[in-house]
Amino acid sequence: MTKKIAFQGRRGAYSESAARYLFGEDIDVLPMNTFEEIYQAIETGKADGGAIPIENSTAGSIYENYDLLAKWRHPIVGEVKLQIEHCLCANKGATIQTLKRVMSHPQALAQCSHFFEEFPQIEKTIFFDTAGSAEEVAKRGNKTDGGIASTYAAKLYGLDVLRTNLENIKGVNFTRFYAIQKEPQRIAESENIKTVILFELANDDKPASLYHAIGAFAKREINLTRIESRPHPDKPWGYIFYVSLIGNPKSEKLIDAFDELNQYTNFTYHLGSFACGKTERLKYEG
Repeated sequence: MTKKIAFQGRRGAYSESAARYLFGEDIDVLPMNTFEEIYQAIETGKADGGAIPIENSTAGSIYENYDLLAKWRHPIVGEVKLQIEHCLCANKGATIQTLKRVMSHPQALAQCSHFFEEFPQIEKTIFFDTAGSAEEVAKRGNKTDGGIASTYAAKLYGLDVLRTNLENIKGVNFTRFYAIQKEPQRIAESENIKTVILFELANDDKPASLYHAIGAFAKREINLTRIESRPHPDKPWGYIFYVSLIGNPKSEKLIDAFDELNQYTNFTYHLGSFACGKTERLKYEG
């Protein structure tokens, strides 16, 4: 049976391409208006899985998805690092000089801030999605509105591409996407495994409490690839820490590290273990 995979945005979104890398070509894609709808669809069985962006190499973390991972606890089962190449698109006959507004997702607008510095007369307008901005521009049908999206989205909605590679720094704009689903997957017997956990410190007002917690990994030479903190939803000025590391949770040294970590935390939760993701280019640009 064909899997149904949810993503935030409209058809042609970068997340659609990520979904196909993460779950394969033979899927039915389910566009959603919000990130939380992805998690809800997985929880109810409407979707078999979802593709969520978690961080961008130039604009930083997508904090909403960190918070939703903690809320819903759907296992992370894969990742892909997708090279993002933005284009400026508009209706036929439009030029950069005729544009008064350019709309896109806040992350895309931030990644293309140099364009707006070059053309200060153009107003940047926040829209919920990159591909959705292309769809909206096509609906408006004028020469004064433009969007920032992928070339695939521009072609999908019949728009002209006025400029490619609109991102501030060419060739280094990547977004990391996670694959999530209702049930965890079997972990391969491999050293090339990434593990993601979250935890709350037991004594967060005690000096060096975080140092001692992550020291459980340092003393065993376990490579931490990312640490992120987010406000605790039920504890003012308390924080939830997310840690990504390289290691198989079945390995003896990681089991020992988790045992030591638990001495310094109120709880530790294993969000997922999966093969380290590859870097890929955007699909469906033709």
